[in-house]
Amino acid sequence: MTLSLRTLVLLTAAVAVVFVASAWSVVGAPDGDDVVPYVALVAANTLPLLAIGRHPLAVVVVFAVAYPLWVDSGFGTAEVQSLPTLVAMYATGAWDRPLWIRALALLAPVWMMAAAATGLWDVPLLALSYVALVFAIVWALGVVVAGRQAYATTLEARTMQLDAARRELADHAVADERARIARELHDVIAHAMSVITVQAGVAAHLEGREGSPRTVDALRVIERTGREALAEMRRMLTVLRGADGPDGSPDPQPGLADLPALVAQTRDAGVAVTVETHGPAFDLPPGLDLAAYRVVQEALTNVAKHGAGVPTTVVVAYRPRAVRVVVRNRVAEGVDAVEAGQGLRGMAERVTLYDGTLQTRVQSGELTVDASFPLPETR
Repeated sequence: MTLSLRTLVLLTAAVAVVFVASAWSVVGAPDGDDVVPYVALVAANTLPLLAIGRHPLAVVVVFAVAYPLWVDSGFGTAEVQSLPTLVAMYATGAWDRPLWIRALALLAPVWMMAAAATGLWDVPLLALSYVALVFAIVWALGVVVAGRQAYATTLEARTMQLDAARRELADHAVADERARIARELHDVIAHAMSVITVQAGVAAHLEGREGSPRTVDALRVIERTGREALAEMRRMLTVLRGADGPDGSPDPQPGLADLPALVAQTRDAGVAVTVETHGPAFDLPPGLDLAAYRVVQEALTNVAKHGAGVPTTVVVAYRPRAVRVVVRNRVAEGVDAVEAGQGLRGMAERVTLYDGTLQTRVQSGELTVDASFPLPETR
């Protein structure tokens, strides 16, 4: 039970006022030689409350002695004067200590009843039994509240751990997707550089027969630099490559031309897919072609996972300055938003890489994944 000093002071002051007011209502204010013992007993029955935040059990022990002394003093007794002990009993029950330590507080009402039963304390046993029962109930209430608080704290800690684990998994998923993109782009770039290097070598060989020496030298430099850059790139990206093929060589990277095979696989998984092509098809840059294919692949994978049997439409639109891929499928009733899972993050990574735009929306019971890729000016 954690309370601030301000709260403890206010609580103690309020209990002291109630304690004194109840005594005055019975016998009035003390006078003469009774003032000093009166003040001392009031202090003994109220001021220890300042320590219930750290030592509630010790406070209960003090009250187990001070309260009987007050009752025997003749300064005026009322049931409300058991309030300080009630507060201490609750605080002990809610204390962040093992239950057996907190249970020691129950010895206080037992001691009071034993003192009354043996004549050490001139108090009716029946009335004291009622008070002792209330003490035990209040203590048990503190135990229950502490248990619920501990349970809530545990749930909160687990929630935070799960949230941290979820974020970590998301980060790993993004990193894995970026590594996959890097591997695929490495294949595309490596192929392009290989072509440049080979062509430069062929040109230098042909030019060497009857061309300018300076042209030959420039071509030799292009060839040598291309080969060095290709070798360095392969060294740097070796760590990203797994066993892509049975012989360790990379598999050919797919593109939009491979959509028929992808659609056939998706149909085998139980998804009714329809493909629409708008505009005359043309060759795309290899990296952009791969990115567009992966967007369609991820969208169809999500449909197969979450909506098998749902009619799905794939639209590929070839435009003069852009290529656009759209995947539409029906969703369950009540779904009005798209959860940003790892697949969407992977799509966004690929589309952003080629300065494209990606939109995912649910409208009129239909989920739409819409990606548009601008084409390079040199096409």
